[in-house]
Amino acid sequence: MRVEMLRLMANPRYGAQPEGAIVEMDDADAERRIAAGDCRPLDEPRKKKGGRPAKTATPPTPPTPPAPPVEPDVPVEAMTVDQLRAFAAEQDIDLGEARLKEDIRAVVAAELERRRDEDDEGGGS
Repeated sequence: MRVEMLRLMANPRYGAQPEGAIVEMDDADAERRIAAGDCRPLDEPRKKKGGRPAKTATPPTPPTPPAPPVEPDVPVEAMTVDQLRAFAAEQDIDLGEARLKEDIRAVVAAELERRRDEDDEGGGS
């Protein structure tokens, strides 16, 4: 499904996509991001015929290489709970069972550190 990004997305599968970018995504990814308010649909989900997705008029956009770790505009320590959750969603950071601000902040900070370490070691996928 083609979508228009409503905010920055940095994702290992789709790369860094700025606000306004048109991206071809799997229907499930697109629907999840639409529900989160990250993007808006530009066409309907592909219908399956005989187990295959319907052909689209435009060829799918080739995946872009993974983007380097993204640093937030606001320090993690200064973010509100809503900002932390939004940043985690944009960065595909799984918050797991974290519900309290301190727990969410710790998960986000730990994942950013892990990604920086991975990038420093050249261990990107």
